[in-house]
Amino acid sequence: MRLSTSAVAAIALALAARAGAQDIAQRVAAVRNGTVEMHFASRAGICGDGDQSLSIGGSMHMGRYDAGSEWRCEPGPVRVRLQVEDGAVRDIRTAVGQPRRPGTDRVTDLGVVPASSAASFFLQLAKSAGSHVSNAAVTPVILADSVYPWRDLLAVARDSATRSRGTRSSAALWLSRFAGAKMSGHENDLSASDDDGSASDESEARTSAVFALSQLRNHEGITPLIQVAQTNRDLRVRRSALFWLGQSGDPRALELFERILASQ
Repeated sequence: MRLSTSAVAAIALALAARAGAQDIAQRVAAVRNGTVEMHFASRAGICGDGDQSLSIGGSMHMGRYDAGSEWRCEPGPVRVRLQVEDGAVRDIRTAVGQPRRPGTDRVTDLGVVPASSAASFFLQLAKSAGSHVSNAAVTPVILADSVYPWRDLLAVARDSATRSRGTRSSAALWLSRFAGAKMSGHENDLSASDDDGSASDESEARTSAVFALSQLRNHEGITPLIQVAQTNRDLRVRRSALFWLGQSGDPRALELFERILASQ
């Protein structure tokens, strides 16, 4: 079977990212004990205050964010600090933008690394590290430029044997965002708005009804939520249903995300 030029290129990029991830892992392990920092390009629509707050497309905020105050939001780079003990990563802290103040810790700076290699490195941590580190490792994967990690996230979200509930939930959240972007015609664009410009009182009421379905006990709301996500004419309502499905922990939600993301 002959592979297309695009398929060959994709395989080459994946191999390069994997090799780069191994290089990062070796450099981190070589520190043995201490703090390691790396920087890499962020995906479009990502900005942050250089500390504990970041924004995705202006509609999703993470960390400490006060909607009533002004805060700077700089686009990239992604800066990740790792606490290493005995050659293993014990903690991960992720920020976007230049730091507000100079750090006082002694840091081994790996400098700028390829975003794809960084994403591959953190995906491996998400798949194999202990619960605290694996959960924290998901964020830098999502923020990395030019990566589309939904298949790896799906594997994490389905791994109830070794992954913590928190890590699986984090992976499922981002799967719901990727599925929403794909459904609205913005594949791999997490900065795309949840609103298609049709917000109205009726839309608000339907979104409230979606939330009510998500609160039903014994996962009784999953089937109607899936129906809403697949058939409702209001994009905002469909994406709301996807979000709450991502919070459910139900395998049927993951099956829906896979169908959406794997569709041509």
